[in-house]
Amino acid sequence: MFDRLILTEELADCRGDLVAARGTVLSPESIAEAAARAPRITRRPLAETPLAADVDVPLGEERYRFLFQPAAVRDAVRRLLLATALPDALFAELLALRRAGSPIHGHAFATAAIAVRMLLGVVGEARGVPELAGAALLHDIGMRHVPPYLAHLRDKLGRDEAERVAAHPLLGAYHLARTLGPHPAVQAALGHHWRCGQGYPSLVSTPSRSMEVVSVASAFAALTQPRPYRSAAYDARGAADVLVQEAMSQQADANTVKLLVHALRGGAGDPRQIRFGREREGHAPDVNRHAPIAAPSRSPV
Repeated sequence: MFDRLILTEELADCRGDLVAARGTVLSPESIAEAAARAPRITRRPLAETPLAADVDVPLGEERYRFLFQPAAVRDAVRRLLLATALPDALFAELLALRRAGSPIHGHAFATAAIAVRMLLGVVGEARGVPELAGAALLHDIGMRHVPPYLAHLRDKLGRDEAERVAAHPLLGAYHLARTLGPHPAVQAALGHHWRCGQGYPSLVSTPSRSMEVVSVASAFAALTQPRPYRSAAYDARGAADVLVQEAMSQQADANTVKLLVHALRGGAGDPRQIRFGREREGHAPDVNRHAPIAAPSRSPV
């Protein structure tokens, strides 16, 4: 059961400050302890940072045109994203990813916009939505601690490479716990590859519905963005089909996938009444070398 790992090297933030020493055991328990010990740090809204303009990138992309229409919806998503409040240290992480040209940066903002759109259809502009937007922005921060070349491979990952990638939820969750304390971003980082118990790492309890929203939004964003291991990105229809099939095979939360489909259809009606259809041809890339990562059979501790 993969539910913990031991650091074989220091974990540092983008400024070189130590997050965890070599030999630290990362587990859901140690992450919770780190969150409980975290100091209170001043936060400021995304609107006051150099990242504010990045919010508009996914909102204006053709691939997401069905999600962010009409203009009132797009404006509400933008407003909620800009209200996201985080410490400067974490905005610095996102800025470092942008400067490095990392695909994690674009993925973060697309995931956050999609997650907010999904939530907007069921809870409106509720008070907690900007905090969940922050969770979506930071859910993949653990990939910052994985060798960058792994994001550019065209073929299937080798065993050691797959294990490095499989470690990123624990790495990201610990990093965020040290900085944010008990924030939804910690749980989003830890559980976004849970896949109804078929992913990684192993968790004691099922992630909350709001964390499932981040997970589905992340998967949809990843499918609709360019990746080196496939000839093209999925279009929105094809990406939704993939997630519907995963829901039907119990690898994604069906009710949360319905929220995504509800948003893609304009947000009208009750998402609980949505019925999944069959997968359609012509909406997937011609070449796709992607292979799901299998979690290590046991924790390397």
